Amino acid sequence: MNDFTNFSVASFSFHGLLKMKAIDLFGYLESAKYRYGLQTADIWNGMIANYETDYTDFLKRALDERGLTVVNLCCDWAHVWDNDEAVRAKNEEMAWKCIALGEKLGAKTIRIDAGFREETLSDEQVEYVSKKYREYCRRAAEFGAKLGTENHWGATRNPKNVQTLFDAVNEANFGLLLHLGNWDSGDKDLNDLAFIKKAMHIHIDFEHCAEAERVLPPLVSGGYSGCWAIESHKATNEYNNVALQLAQVTRVICPLQYNLAPK
Repeated sequence: MNDFTNFSVASFSFHGLLKMKAIDLFGYLESAKYRYGLQTADIWNGMIANYETDYTDFLKRALDERGLTVVNLCCDWAHVWDNDEAVRAKNEEMAWKCIALGEKLGAKTIRIDAGFREETLSDEQVEYVSKKYREYCRRAAEFGAKLGTENHWGATRNPKNVQTLFDAVNEANFGLLLHLGNWDSGDKDLNDLAFIKKAMHIHIDFEHCAEAERVLPPLVSGGYSGCWAIESHKATNEYNNVALQLAQVTRVICPLQYNLAPK
């Protein structure tokens, strides 16, 4: 039997429909629950209309009514580092809004990008970013959440830089949203495996779903214990692409949960 508490669909997967105004966050929750049969919500804040109390109260009720657990809150426009100090200050305001929302919604993990656009890190960047992450992590720890970066863009696509962040932050609940294969150097599969025990959450794109039988079992063997989240970047035919990706991941992962070989 499928355990759909352990799978999710990132709401960014519907950014094409969002751009067309053909879906909103509540339509996503309906889709997660009733189209895909999930028990989880994987929310990208690009779908959040605002952070006012009336709206967030309604969002909390919508989650509760559907019995959905927020396994990840993915926060853009909140990245820690920016070369412009004014942008850093504005982003920090967004980060704290997202953390407060994460507490309200019972989010298990929160992704806030490091923000490095360069390929190498300066001492100033590491010191500033690690200090902010420690503050964010300690606040998230108060409600039992993990918080961290993603190997998303810039210097965080280099595994050495990601390890530098882990060493500098040094908080038990600091984690990585592992974007499978999104590395700029080395063997991408091996890099994924190297960070799998640090992964608080995972996003699996269309291409990795197509190779699910090859790429996913080693992650199970490597000790990954988080949610298996698919993310579609196609911005077209999104309902069907998501269904295909989710079917591929559950087809491979579910038997492994019971020590069976996928067929």
